[in-house]
Amino acid sequence: MCGIGGIALRDQTAADSVFERARNAFNLLKHRGPDAHGHCDHDGVILGHSRLSILDLSNAGLQPMESADQHYAISYNGECYNYRQLIHDLDLHRLRSGSDTEVVLEAFALQRAECLPKLNGMFAFAVHDRQAHELWLVRDRLGIKPLYYALSETGLCFASEVRPLLALLGSTPSCNVQLLHEWIYYGNSLGGKTLFNGVVQLPPGHFLRLRLDAWTAEVRPYWSLEQQCVLPSPTERGRSLATAVHDRLEAAVDRQLVSDVPVGVFLSGGVDSSAIATFAAKSRGSRLQTFCAGFDDPSYPDERPRARWLAQRLGTTHHDFLICGEGLADTVEQLIDHHGVPFFDAANIPLWFMAKEVRSKVKVVLQGDGGDELFGGYRRYRTLRWHRLLRPLSALARPFLALAPDSRFMQRVRRYAHAFDQADLSETICLLLTTEGQGPGLLDVFGKDVRRVIEATDPFVHYRSTAQRFAALDICRRMSMVDLLIELPDIFFEKVDRATMAHGLEVRVPFLDHELVDFMVRLPGHLTMPGGRAKFLLKAALRGSVPDEILDGPKKGFNVPFGRWLRGPLRSHFEDHLETFSRACPGVINRDTVQAWLARDATGRADLSSRLWKIYNLAMWANRFEVRFDL
Repeated sequence: MCGIGGIALRDQTAADSVFERARNAFNLLKHRGPDAHGHCDHDGVILGHSRLSILDLSNAGLQPMESADQHYAISYNGECYNYRQLIHDLDLHRLRSGSDTEVVLEAFALQRAECLPKLNGMFAFAVHDRQAHELWLVRDRLGIKPLYYALSETGLCFASEVRPLLALLGSTPSCNVQLLHEWIYYGNSLGGKTLFNGVVQLPPGHFLRLRLDAWTAEVRPYWSLEQQCVLPSPTERGRSLATAVHDRLEAAVDRQLVSDVPVGVFLSGGVDSSAIATFAAKSRGSRLQTFCAGFDDPSYPDERPRARWLAQRLGTTHHDFLICGEGLADTVEQLIDHHGVPFFDAANIPLWFMAKEVRSKVKVVLQGDGGDELFGGYRRYRTLRWHRLLRPLSALARPFLALAPDSRFMQRVRRYAHAFDQADLSETICLLLTTEGQGPGLLDVFGKDVRRVIEATDPFVHYRSTAQRFAALDICRRMSMVDLLIELPDIFFEKVDRATMAHGLEVRVPFLDHELVDFMVRLPGHLTMPGGRAKFLLKAALRGSVPDEILDGPKKGFNVPFGRWLRGPLRSHFEDHLETFSRACPGVINRDTVQAWLARDATGRADLSSRLWKIYNLAMWANRFEVRFDL
């Protein structure tokens, strides 16, 4: 795993002035790859790279890397797990290194876009085709690895993170105020958009091809989830279907253990991480290191005892950590710097602390992201099965809920009732994915000029359009597709990548191996979770490999006590940032509304912590990046 960045200049006479800017930008990527750093400059295209050495630790794996014929140069971030198979399939036997980077480069030199669907892995890379005078940007199928870009008067800039991209641009763009409506619901902008005007992510499974002579760019998919969904379902049934899942997951873990450095597993004691640890331990045994974290808040479930018990059974070398709420202010500010945008999912904080501890022991960890999305592990999947019944009940309950006393329980009931009281099932899916629901006064937190701009926008448009692409599927599969295309790339992968790569730690996700994904998305919901039984097929596949105590144990979830932190150790930090933000950008935030939310949240009758956490992150982001809000 690495950090990449670069710029393609429209006017090569500006190269000298831009080059110093590019060097400063590449320095901002060094945390992603502390082992080596390099850049190249050819015909107005500058490529930069920071290396985290995983495969072929020698200088033969240094980047940017040129092809054997020197017609191509690549800056590559990620892992291609089937690179050895590609060597055989494409007859790439005259290689100069043992790195997957060279395999990807030579495969591209041989087949260009045709090779992209053959890559099984997580990656984002740039290739300069020096003969055809083209720059290609490519991102993996599900968007596990980030790739931001922006077009400016200078040229096309790209980077693994927002902050170095802004350094390449030489300025900080203004806030895209219209996206604040979507952001206040989900805590993140969706579909590759960011809160910076003009700064976007390349969509998962896509490439961008820039013709440097004509200065024309096209963005096209090389893989589509819809195409996989319409393929015939697997013929396996019953136990043979469970065996097929078992074998594909085991093969995925085995592929993702390939490394020339030590590998570990984030082990929570849940089904997903336990499955990965079980398969990894079969080949690594005591050489496999496992890691778990807990909070110092006794009101939150402690996963460490169960993880410790399983690690002892598997014979791994186990470590666990305790995360406390003290000294958090510096951490949340550093996370804002790495995200480059205000980011809602506070699970990036424990990941940050775990990565900081783990990095001294291993360079690579495997974890269980994707298991819930593929196998129906979320409660909302089960709830959606009853949408035909719940919709009329929600309509009948509407007047009674309006009169019910204010409490955290009634807050959740109202949110679910509002979600199921929608004529459009796609909007129900949207509302089940936000904690805000129809919360009273949600937009009151913005000043009147900002509200006037955002009230004209639809915060559910991306979720709705994505869900409608899968309207022919059963409801459970439709929800799964939405999660795979939105929740994972726009929220979960952003969280994992920034928190871990801030410490130069590579995280791999075997559940999203493309052979397993392609197999699972073709299965109807009645086979993956019959009768609404969460992860039925996955548990059947793991029975006999993973202990029954894990498979049949309760799902705990990984909740972060950010509400308690905001009411305690982070309260003064929040108020300081809010004050600074209000002075620098008057009229953007209504401070009276924020203070009313704080007071109401403190009573315990309503949980407004998610709203407050969003405003806290927005204020930090605006202050640290000196963001303009042009209305």
